[in-house]
Amino acid sequence: MKVEVSAPSNIALIKYMGKTSVVDNRPTNSSLSYTLENLRTFVRLSYLPDQEVSEWKPLESPQVMSLQLSEKGRSRYLSHLDYLKSQFQIEGGFLVESANNFPSDCGLASSASSFAALTMAAVQIFQKISPRDEEVTLSETAELSRKGSGSSCRSFFGPWALWDEAGVRPLEFPVKDLWHQVVVVESGKKEVSSSDAHKRVAHSSLFGQRPARAEQRLADLMQSFRSQDWEKSFQITWEEFWDMHALFETSRPPFGYMQPMTIEVLNFLRDLWNVEKDGPLVTMDAGANIHLMYRQDQKALALKIADHFQKKVSVFSSQGLGQ
Repeated sequence: MKVEVSAPSNIALIKYMGKTSVVDNRPTNSSLSYTLENLRTFVRLSYLPDQEVSEWKPLESPQVMSLQLSEKGRSRYLSHLDYLKSQFQIEGGFLVESANNFPSDCGLASSASSFAALTMAAVQIFQKISPRDEEVTLSETAELSRKGSGSSCRSFFGPWALWDEAGVRPLEFPVKDLWHQVVVVESGKKEVSSSDAHKRVAHSSLFGQRPARAEQRLADLMQSFRSQDWEKSFQITWEEFWDMHALFETSRPPFGYMQPMTIEVLNFLRDLWNVEKDGPLVTMDAGANIHLMYRQDQKALALKIADHFQKKVSVFSSQGLGQ
């Protein structure tokens, strides 16, 4: 018995960074994300009823990139599967095969898509092994996934997902159908994982007022989306990711992800906005890479920016923009 699923990544414009509960992945503030349907993790889950221990290996498929999990990453992934088994009272082991169609561990939210895909696959196969009278809802599946990776709960909804103290749910704005592009400055594994970053930022002198700043930006960003004020939306998302990276640099000890090429790209984008009063929305996760979001009428600009940087770095574009 086996199931095969895939789940998308997501990019937060109001960030999830810092936890009130490390065990339960409870965030210190609300977050708002855009679902990246073209950046996906693929999982094949096979039931091994005669085994007690589950195992992981990379999924081999022409549509995915080669993936090797560290021992720590593998343990975390399989521990989440064990948690899910306990919730559904499932005995036996499983073979988990997974891979992404984009680089992992470099700030492209592979944790979100990978835990969402694993949880989705587990719920489906558990229903086959031990059928329930009532199906598990998408919201319930997202809540289960959150225990493995907080940001993964947002990958179950789109195009926009709001995660706050009430849970996670989809939102609709006039701003939608965005083109997504990533300037991949670094595709290697991060020295400080996102999980470790969540713990370290608590020691930043800027962290105390961080929830209030984030909640205010969330309210402002949702209003700017409703009024379709693109320039205001850029200003808010620009301030927000710099706020998060300032937490990294003011932690004790400080750490950071930005590289010289990161700064070069950000300077280019800042100058573009200052001159043209228009451009893409810009954000970053806990990594060196830069996410750009374009309106539908900005396809020519997206291709121009990709062409400008492709000689120096890789530019990964979604929704058929090319690479």
